Amino acid sequence: MLELKDYELVPSDEDDQAWNVRLLTGPFNETVLRFGAISLNEEGVMSFNFHVVSSPDPELTTEIVELQEYAGDLLQAIIRDGMETGSVITKEKDDE
Repeated sequence: MLELKDYELVPSDEDDQAWNVRLLTGPFNETVLRFGAISLNEEGVMSFNFHVVSSPDPELTTEIVELQEYAGDLLQAIIRDGMETGSVITKEKDDE
C-alpha cells in the first residue's frame, strides 16, 4: 500500500495530536480509520487498536476480521513508510 495512492493521512477533527487514515482503494474504499495504541511484544508481534471514524458502509465495525487484517496491513505500510522518511517516532514502553 502506498500513501496518496491507496490511503491518505488526514488530521483528526477531535484531537490535534491524532491523524486519521482515509482509504482510497480496496474493499473499504472511503472508510476512515483511527489507530490507537500500537505495541510489539518480545517476539516482535504487533498489536494495535483502531476504530472506524466513518464509512460508506454503515454495518462496518472493528469486529469484522477482513477489516482487522486490512488495518494491520495498512498500519505496517504506514510504519514502513514513516521509518523510511523519518516521520515515525518510536519509544520504549514505560512499565509504570
